[in-house]
Amino acid sequence: MKNKILYILLGVLLLVAWQYFGSTSQTVRLLLSSPSLVANYFGENYTALLQALQATFIEAVAGLLIAIIFSFGTMILCFHFPKLMDFVLPIMITSQVIPLIVLAPFFIILFGIGLSSKVAMAALMCFFPIFVNFAQGYKAINQNIHELMHIYNAGTWTRIRQVYFPLSMPSIMAGLKISATLAVIGAIVAEFNGAKVGLGKNLYLAAKRLEPDMMMSSLLLSALLGGVVYLCISIIENKLGKWYKA
Repeated sequence: MKNKILYILLGVLLLVAWQYFGSTSQTVRLLLSSPSLVANYFGENYTALLQALQATFIEAVAGLLIAIIFSFGTMILCFHFPKLMDFVLPIMITSQVIPLIVLAPFFIILFGIGLSSKVAMAALMCFFPIFVNFAQGYKAINQNIHELMHIYNAGTWTRIRQVYFPLSMPSIMAGLKISATLAVIGAIVAEFNGAKVGLGKNLYLAAKRLEPDMMMSSLLLSALLGGVVYLCISIIENKLGKWYKA
């Protein structure tokens, strides 16, 4: 409770300081606007801003879901063919040497400026944390449990359903939490390079046109979107992970 009160007071203090310096300093006004001006801008342009928020939300969530499907599918293949894990994991780690953000123009060229390129970028950003955390959770399972499953002659699907997924759940959820914000970042970065509508496009245009009101409105909505997606993952974890969170 004390922490919540502290966070609220800190938030209020930041808003007051932002409003004061935004009203008295032309430099701050040009760079960061002020809460009152941002609120006025949102009130006048809320329809366009909410459309941009909706577009980015769809791109981020779709990319996250696709990353989950592909990472879980890859892990299930690795469960069926254990040697595949030792082959795939080093490739996954090596692939992270390439800054994934620089691939955004490639996806724009490949898929166009529509929804597909943004979803592909978000999915690519999310795949690695989910897969690697799942793999590490699997590797952390005690060897005695694997031997017990072997003694009972448990089938692969039984092991996946009853052992691998449940015991890897803390690591899976950690990967999903990381990917929740990366999905939003991936969608916004892809929008920088070409989009019909989206928060990333707003941020790009605001920087070019020197429109701090538009920039801060879109930036705050981006932070809100990332927080909402993260919160949804946390709610799912509270439902599925009661056994280890307790």
